Amino acid sequence: MIDMKTKLIAEEFVRYLRSSDEMKRFQAAKVLFENDPELRTLKEEFTLLAKEFQQKQHSQSITQGEIDRMRSLQRGISMHPRAVQFAKAQEAFMHTLRDCNTALSEELGFDFAATAMAAASC
Repeated sequence: MIDMKTKLIAEEFVRYLRSSDEMKRFQAAKVLFENDPELRTLKEEFTLLAKEFQQKQHSQSITQGEIDRMRSLQRGISMHPRAVQFAKAQEAFMHTLRDCNTALSEELGFDFAATAMAAASC
């Protein structure tokens, strides 16, 4: 169980992360990404086609046209301005998290994230 002082420090760290520019940009980009009507349509079409694709893959009845359509939808989603903006914001925030992990790891003398991940997977 975590003691009160450690809990307060962790809460302060979380407040810092939430107020960081990287987190704010990430959250804003995520909302735009998730709520863009054009992207939503592309993602829904991709999901439906992916299900069909998976079913047809078992019977080996996939056509080249279906493969091309899947690739086209993937490109359309990944190259959409909102998706690009979201990916950049996500990468910037991940960089901030890596920097935090590095700082914590240096202070503790071991890889904080790797140790926490190993403990969580037990």
